[in-house]
Amino acid sequence: MKRSITSLFVAFALLVSISANAQIEKHQATFIYNFTRLVQWPELYKESSFVIGVMGSNQAITRELKEGMGERTVAGKNIEIVEYSSPAELGKCHLLFIPNRYLGQLDKVVDAIGKNPVLLVTENQGRHPGGSAINFAVEDGKLGITLDEEITQNRNLLVSRQLANFSR
Repeated sequence: MKRSITSLFVAFALLVSISANAQIEKHQATFIYNFTRLVQWPELYKESSFVIGVMGSNQAITRELKEGMGERTVAGKNIEIVEYSSPAELGKCHLLFIPNRYLGQLDKVVDAIGKNPVLLVTENQGRHPGGSAINFAVEDGKLGITLDEEITQNRNLLVSRQLANFSR
């Protein structure tokens, strides 16, 4: 009996954790779409589509982004969601999201994108990773962001005051 109660508790805790992660990814996808409205990319008008990249394959955030974007556009451009397995595969993208489990590849990603106008978004608890323009972190049970304006300026991205004021 005691074993079944323990098993039930563990199963319930796992379901709550999975549900919480799904909610975080849904909120991250919403934030990412809002970033596309609050950041200006140089010469975006020359591009045929707006590309949001995600490091890693079969990412839950990719599903959320695809579901959440629907028919939305950025500066009149269709949004394309692309997953990259490694920094060597990185193609041209406007925004690149690096999930926490891929932060070990951050230095290689930063080298690969150089000073190209790519908004690099990470998720890391604690500190804002070097090279990342925006970092997601959960604090006091709420998803928040930090912004490194120097990195956005170095990559020739213009960030709205609204986004700068919202970051912690």
